[in-house]
Amino acid sequence: MTTNIFAFVVVLGILIFFHELGHFLVARLFGVGVEKFSLGFGPRLFGRTVGMTDYRISAIPLGGYVKMVGDEPDAELDAEMIPYSFTHKHVFKKIMIVAAGPFFNLLLAVIIYTGFFTFIGTEDIRPVVNHVVAESPADRAGLQTGDLVAAVGGETVASWSDINRLVAEGGGGQVRVTVKRDGTVFDVAVTPQTKVAKDILGDDAPYYDVGFSGLAPLKAYVGEVADGYPAKKAGMQKGDLIVAINDQAVDSWDTMKTIISQSRGEPLAVRVVRNGEALTVELVPVLFSEENVLGEKVDSYRIGISSPGIDIPEGDRITIKRGLVKAVAEGVEQTYQISRLTLLSIGKLIKGTVSTKTLGGPIMIAEMAGQQAKAGFTNLIFFIAVLSINLAVLNFLPIPVLDGGHLMFFFIEAAIRRPINVRMREIAQQAGIFILILLMIFVFYNDITRIFSS
Repeated sequence: MTTNIFAFVVVLGILIFFHELGHFLVARLFGVGVEKFSLGFGPRLFGRTVGMTDYRISAIPLGGYVKMVGDEPDAELDAEMIPYSFTHKHVFKKIMIVAAGPFFNLLLAVIIYTGFFTFIGTEDIRPVVNHVVAESPADRAGLQTGDLVAAVGGETVASWSDINRLVAEGGGGQVRVTVKRDGTVFDVAVTPQTKVAKDILGDDAPYYDVGFSGLAPLKAYVGEVADGYPAKKAGMQKGDLIVAINDQAVDSWDTMKTIISQSRGEPLAVRVVRNGEALTVELVPVLFSEENVLGEKVDSYRIGISSPGIDIPEGDRITIKRGLVKAVAEGVEQTYQISRLTLLSIGKLIKGTVSTKTLGGPIMIAEMAGQQAKAGFTNLIFFIAVLSINLAVLNFLPIPVLDGGHLMFFFIEAAIRRPINVRMREIAQQAGIFILILLMIFVFYNDITRIFSS
């Protein structure tokens, strides 16, 4: 509990600081006076006043704010303060000041990812071919086990991630693969097969399969056998090697998964090898429901076994650290992809395809922050990055009270060339506050229900 609370305060403090720092810096850039820079709401605990700004820590650590001179349209100001007034600045300067908060949250995510890619790096596999699928494009092109892939499409590769990325960027068209074999270097032309698989959102997505990989196929060895599932009831054991299902040969874990998932719950005769002896067990897969990354229900047939995992030889493992330019580019790409996923999640919530039970509030964030802190520094900073992106996306939504609501008003002001009626803005703000209060009550209810149900 103590870890959760401490991690929650640290994580939220970092997110709020960067958000408010964005507003503060751009406000000062445009000559707007800042009266208060507060981390937290409510009574002032401590702080320091520098110039006209009171930098403070406040009692309730659930947010923060920057109080600018003249940020209320109907505020009465002395003549000497008008040059420092937010309201009296050009509308495009006001847009920049408001947008800077969520933009800085996106910037924080980019900084975190850039730092990770530059200084820590990602684990990957050397670009050596360890498996070629028979009759695949790679096989027909003459690629062999042991080949070192030096380049794809003329671009040097350092890992299998580079190979997969460059093949995908080819869009299914022919790619030139540069290979090193027995001291000689040569090019082969490979045209990938276009296939369809489920993406992280559960939607059909095309991918381009060349038919080679850096890992030998994972054999269908049984790792763990779950209690209460068909495999356990049928007598399957850890270490069994599945070689056939209903007389269909099984040469890999993926082949086995495909056969079971397509079984539609029909009885299966599973042939296994145990301690050198072949035997057959009869079982019926069960329909298993779980939630995908968006909280949508996904059904699949299972028998209740897990893989022992992939054992990558030490010599094939590499750590890839990027140069600064490439790290920044990948940091921006990662931030974009998570922003896109967040928007899609919100869209599915609105449509009702994702349950509102997946929404969480401060209690859930505290639990997750504590878990990530215990898991290690890398997990925690990734959690901060994802949460920062979520905060940015939510703040850009056109809801009054949020930054997106203010931006909406200022864009309207720019279009009609005059400020929106103060009373109209007040009504919209009150409606926005009401919506946020309802949302907070709902997510607190979800958090408490989740605690009791677990």
